[in-house]
Amino acid sequence: MAMRSFLSQPPRPSGHTPEQNSLGRLDRLLTFAIGLLATTWLGMATASSPWAAPEPPAIPQDLRDKQDAATPSLPPLPTPLPDPIIPDATGIIGLTPASNDDVGVGHLRPVNLSTDATDALSGAGWLRDVALPIYPSPDSAHWGWLINGWLVPNDAEPLAIGRDAAFSMVQTEQQIYTFPVLEIRPDGWFRFQYTAAGAAWAHTSHLELGTVPLTVETWESSMQDASRIEFRRPGLAQPMRLTPSGTAPLQALVGSNSIIQPLELEGDWLRVRVTQPAQGCTPLPGSSVSEGWVRWRSDAKIPLIWFSSTDCQ
Repeated sequence: MAMRSFLSQPPRPSGHTPEQNSLGRLDRLLTFAIGLLATTWLGMATASSPWAAPEPPAIPQDLRDKQDAATPSLPPLPTPLPDPIIPDATGIIGLTPASNDDVGVGHLRPVNLSTDATDALSGAGWLRDVALPIYPSPDSAHWGWLINGWLVPNDAEPLAIGRDAAFSMVQTEQQIYTFPVLEIRPDGWFRFQYTAAGAAWAHTSHLELGTVPLTVETWESSMQDASRIEFRRPGLAQPMRLTPSGTAPLQALVGSNSIIQPLELEGDWLRVRVTQPAQGCTPLPGSSVSEGWVRWRSDAKIPLIWFSSTDCQ
């Protein structure tokens, strides 16, 4: 379609020197990361003004059940369409989630994470080639676009991701930055976090509009396919049990100096192969290997594990 020809243009140099990527500029970006969708209620503001971040009005469940689940129509592209740019990594925050951070139920990421593709998509670079309309809520009017590495509100100046607008993302095993998905609805709508205090809605029917197609992947799929994982509270030894049950006999305690490889997922439990003790990717002399079940998700459906910060490829 015509959109693909726009998105296939080569990236344009941003014209900024390393000196301009200073901590002073990053401080300004951090003040900006307070919920850009607030403009739907407060009116458009300039990039130099901090914006408040009220959440979209809560939709009662009975009204949600009555909503029309039809695929939303495609909104018009921004005019003019900004040239593709690679987001400035200094304006991407929150890459490694803390143990108490809400990482939702999954993440929004590029479809292709093969070895050949990850170099070109590394970090937030894949945002240069995506096109995704975003909404304050499923029953609201279209608000703007994530397109060509820009956040483009309707009837407002485009904001360069990471340069004019700080974005909140998480880093996964493939060294790709992705957006945490907080909610997935059966009708195709999903809510994802894109700043520290802001979230937007999008629809799965719009995930293939750019030259880099996207997908919404649950943490269940991501974690069981990971090559290595680690506990989100690495300072504490975690129990590994013989069967996927909290009352099953304790097999071992898994320390932070371990290599943990996922094998099989069953509900909130993950069967793993543990090598300990280890230093980074290397087993230490006298180390042992055992297999058992660990709890990967809490009763509140919060992931207790994360992708290993050590790249052993």
